[in-house]
Amino acid sequence: GKVNANANVNVKVKMNVNVNVKEVPSAKKKKNIARSVSETEMEMTRKNNNDNDNRDLFSRHELPPDLMLHICNYLTARDVTVISSVNQSSRQLIDGDDCNSGSSSDGSDGDEIWTLLWKRDYGNVLLEWDIGRQAFQRSLNHYHSKTQAQVGRGRSISISLASSLSSSSSLEQQIQTVIFRHGGHGGGAKHFYFHFQQSFLNYILAGHNSPTLCLMGIHGHIFDFTDFAPSHPGLSDPIILEGGRDVTLWFEDHRHSTVARVLARKLCVLVDKSCMKNMNINNRMNRNSSTDKTDTSGTCGLCRIPQPASKQAKLERRKLLEKSNTTPPPMHDIRDIKLGLDAILPLANFSTPRRPLTLYKMREEYEHGKERTEAWASRHDEVNGRGKGASANKCGMRVYYDPFAGEWKGWYSDPHWNPIFCDIDFD
Repeated sequence: GKVNANANVNVKVKMNVNVNVKEVPSAKKKKNIARSVSETEMEMTRKNNNDNDNRDLFSRHELPPDLMLHICNYLTARDVTVISSVNQSSRQLIDGDDCNSGSSSDGSDGDEIWTLLWKRDYGNVLLEWDIGRQAFQRSLNHYHSKTQAQVGRGRSISISLASSLSSSSSLEQQIQTVIFRHGGHGGGAKHFYFHFQQSFLNYILAGHNSPTLCLMGIHGHIFDFTDFAPSHPGLSDPIILEGGRDVTLWFEDHRHSTVARVLARKLCVLVDKSCMKNMNINNRMNRNSSTDKTDTSGTCGLCRIPQPASKQAKLERRKLLEKSNTTPPPMHDIRDIKLGLDAILPLANFSTPRRPLTLYKMREEYEHGKERTEAWASRHDEVNGRGKGASANKCGMRVYYDPFAGEWKGWYSDPHWNPIFCDIDFD
């Protein structure tokens, strides 16, 4: 028994000794440990260098300017704005000198990026449309010669919308010059982009409320009510009088039925994809766009809706509108679904207007200016007797923001439905 006990004690002592003895690493193992520590330090140094790299994302990867513009052409305005918030250099690149001094230098990389986005989302489509070219020409005429469109106190000048228009290429060159020099009046091309995004609807529609051409904006899209106005159940006068501007609130306040909303799809001529929340709808519009150019705008920008071209197609469309009071259009039209028009208007009463996402500061500035200008127009009508039914003029003063001039403008229709454009004097 004693021998066994001693044996057990010896085993325990031996085990304790083995545990406490530290293994001495070999030379090879020391080399491996040193290499691992070195690689870890290099990785940490590389990470710290990347974190402290103040270059913008494009320069950090040594991308040339042409490739940088090409990449931005496939991004939304929201994505580009997010990139500008990565670091100071990215903001300097995308926002230009605006982030420091409040002004943008001519032809900077930031101006080129935002001008490219504006042309992709708005310019290319509107330059191919007569209505868009007329609005651009009106602004450029005012820019180049203020006496042609300027309104002094007590006098106004009528501008014919049917005046000769410059070619699309010529207009595009003039527009780019104005954007670089006076875009946003102190904010550069970025401010111009977001100002145009907020104001383009009333800006483009201004002056188009006559029996021969009646355009209206509803939930960010443009509709041509010219052929439908005579068949409107509530007579044609309300349609024509309210035309030439954004009538979303007026449209929703009258609680139009689902059938009326389906019928309105047939009248849509221009869609703002940023006012639509369904990605599949946007993809359908991209595939069926009336333009042959590659559409890289994705879920933002404008899209022209193909209109009947042949006499037979126009005749069938007119008959459909004339019989709409007794024979409602089908709820699920294959053409509407194919073009993505089945989602441009809410089928139920929707009190809040749909509008594109934008910078909070821009929206607050625009809403404040609009409220102030509409109050001025109301007082102007009272003083000059242009209220509803107060004179022979067809409508009172309407207001819109001219993004090229950076000013609020006004217009009204004379007794012959000719639009009279005027400057606004708040003094």
